[in-house]
Amino acid sequence: MDMRVETRMTIGDAVVGVEPGFDFLSTEYRELFGRSDATPFQGPLWLATIHRDLAPVLGARQHTVTARDPVDRSLLAVLPLVMQKLGPLAVIQPADFGVCDANAAVGETVVLEALATSPSVRRRFHAALKGAGALLFRKVRRDGFDVRRLFEGAETSLNENAAYHSETGEDFEFWQRKTLNRKFSKELGRLNRQVERELGPYEHRVATSEADIRAAFDFLQRARKDRFKSDLLDNPAFVDFYRNFAIAGAATGEAITYVSCLDGQTVAVLFGVAHQEQCHAVLIGADTERLAKYSVGMQLLYRVIKLRFDAGLRRLDFGAGNTGYKSLFRVEEVLLDNFSVSRSPAGALLTTIYHRSKPLKNALRGFAARLR
Repeated sequence: MDMRVETRMTIGDAVVGVEPGFDFLSTEYRELFGRSDATPFQGPLWLATIHRDLAPVLGARQHTVTARDPVDRSLLAVLPLVMQKLGPLAVIQPADFGVCDANAAVGETVVLEALATSPSVRRRFHAALKGAGALLFRKVRRDGFDVRRLFEGAETSLNENAAYHSETGEDFEFWQRKTLNRKFSKELGRLNRQVERELGPYEHRVATSEADIRAAFDFLQRARKDRFKSDLLDNPAFVDFYRNFAIAGAATGEAITYVSCLDGQTVAVLFGVAHQEQCHAVLIGADTERLAKYSVGMQLLYRVIKLRFDAGLRRLDFGAGNTGYKSLFRVEEVLLDNFSVSRSPAGALLTTIYHRSKPLKNALRGFAARLR
């Protein structure tokens, strides 16, 4: 028998349901994630920490949707979702809360494709949204599986932000000559020499101990204070989340905290979420009060790319957001989509506002923080 036909027959009988106690640290999820084409924001430790540290504080409850083999109950796909109240309306969203640069279905691409082609499976995914007025699923990368294909009647709009990444290839010097603006590249070299000449030894490294990581996050809070509107680090719950993940993830490689030190004192920090070749820069802070003219934050970004290259890693994701400094690295852009599925008249009104009316969409943020 054609194995592709056999797979489709099995997939069509997939058991889809909600598992409110799903364990993202379980062996079955780790193995599924390892076979998937998802991003570090669907990583086991990242999602487990979100559900433990953020969901309860933000009034959300776990609503993980799974697809399992009908015979052996093995895991085929996972949608990491939560349910929250948006005013009087219950809304299902990815387990994101504004800390993820991308949301995705977790599973092997060939399996997700097969699930999406089955009308009965799509109906089961829709039924798994029971109890909510709408599903709002944001930040789906266009270079990955299109999650909206798992649902009927999805409405789509382009996300306000895009994702950006830079790949060095196998020759760092060639990448530097080809990618970095010549003036910018020369300026980075000049600043590095000037810093060492005027201020002392200049070191860039990965923080590995709990004490070093805690100190790095203390620095991040100080460096970012009053610099960003609605910065997540102004909220103690988010500080605890990021720091707890950074400490636990340092041992597994799922979190990386890069630190720049001048004469032994921290002057810049970059915290990233990692998986295989990927590392997404999530938080960055620099001592701009004392060292603005030296661009120590920009220098750290460059040094992180070099540190990763020296470690055999060729890619750095700069995160979502149309920030001007990324153009200095001539990054590659990946567009992000939002989609929604309505399940009630009130849900239909909400999704219409979300996709078509930016002023009203902005007003919604007053009810649901980090809705973007």
